[in-house]
Amino acid sequence: MARQAHQRPNNKRIKKSNQKKSQLPKNSPPINVTISHIGGRGDGIGKVQYIHNHIQAEHDIFVPASLPGERLSVRPLSLNTQGIKAQIVELHSTSPDRQEPRCEAFPACGGCRFQHWEETAIRIWKQNLAIKFLNQVGVNIGNIKPFYQSPLNSRRRASFHLKCLSNSTIVGFREQMGQHIIAPIGCVVLHPALLALQAQLQQFSSVHFPAGFAATAHANLLDQATGTSNDENICLYLKPIPGAQPFTSDMLIKLSDWAASNSLARLSVAIHDSPMTLFAPEIPIISFGKIGVSPPPGTFLQATRDGEALLQAAVAEIIGPAHQIVDLFAGCGTLSLPLLDQVVGLLAVEQDAIALSTLKAGADAAGLGGRVRTDARNLFDAPLTPNELTPFDKAILDPPRSGAAAQCQMLAESKISTVAMVSCNPSSFARDARILANAGFKLNWVQVVDQFLFSNHLEIVGSFDR
Repeated sequence: MARQAHQRPNNKRIKKSNQKKSQLPKNSPPINVTISHIGGRGDGIGKVQYIHNHIQAEHDIFVPASLPGERLSVRPLSLNTQGIKAQIVELHSTSPDRQEPRCEAFPACGGCRFQHWEETAIRIWKQNLAIKFLNQVGVNIGNIKPFYQSPLNSRRRASFHLKCLSNSTIVGFREQMGQHIIAPIGCVVLHPALLALQAQLQQFSSVHFPAGFAATAHANLLDQATGTSNDENICLYLKPIPGAQPFTSDMLIKLSDWAASNSLARLSVAIHDSPMTLFAPEIPIISFGKIGVSPPPGTFLQATRDGEALLQAAVAEIIGPAHQIVDLFAGCGTLSLPLLDQVVGLLAVEQDAIALSTLKAGADAAGLGGRVRTDARNLFDAPLTPNELTPFDKAILDPPRSGAAAQCQMLAESKISTVAMVSCNPSSFARDARILANAGFKLNWVQVVDQFLFSNHLEIVGSFDR
């Protein structure tokens, strides 16, 4: 253990040193480039000849807010093994798909990548991105369902960065290619209730928080009234960033009063990395089908209500009537709890024990707790084995961005007949789909769901049967 503890700081120093070496001089002359395509992270990509350390070589160049076919002058900012990161200096020719950004904060704000791109072109790019990854691994797609896009101003969760300066406070998102915080002025993505919260929190913090205080503010907009006259109810979780000043008693008192005056559904703060609720006039509830669940502070929710409903309907279509199902990476039960009316039994598996307890409590309160079992475990290190999967007919799989290769291998070796897989990463979705396909599963259909307007992110749901 002593050796590992000694090695870790050295690794950090090496990483930091490498990061410094990638920075290019601020006075680097502009480069002319033609953009060929949009990469998976949303940057326009082209190829350039560039001289660095007296060596000329061809590099990929990544330019945010650029579009295919455009000729640009760009300023190179950094260079690593992937290529050059650059910033637009001048547009010499523009794409016919370029449009005026809807938001005043673009392109500085890191929340959006595509405010400058016509929306039909964005939809085509996202659909093709999902198909491209599946084609690359050789997985045949039975059918491609129509692309779905959430409406403007429907995003119901956000993680704001809060920083108090000597004479002001800023609450917003990290800037593109930087560490400054940008307020989302004119945002067309977030729900109006979250935009109002951002402004209220910024005003409060500028008066009551000391200079130097910094935190992350996780906001979830729930869809269930809590008895107040406000039918848009927000759960807010404030977490000081590592190394920042912790909350004082005076700050906590003022925060609690502020939450009451703004009719929050719940306000929680992190004390020694654990959530403590300061204000909650009633237990906050969100409905998954007919079952109400009280989500833990800062919990993951699907980004939009309508996107969540579409994913739930798609999973219900895939699973259909079943005797026993297993929900892998279950969270609070977003995708499985609406199915309790049509299944005999559900095993919900998730690493977060608190999320599982809220799932079970919701089922119990609805009188369906007898159908639900839970298992708190890390499915990356300890996936359910084929023997453990034997009792189940069908599976729901909703992993994080890294996917679920180990668990998919166990599903492939099991007797499970049907898998409903939901993913926010087309690359890991395709890799995991290939594992299932190698075991005889057929990908009946996929559907791309865009809950992340003007970003490079997307959601995919796929129906797999043996």
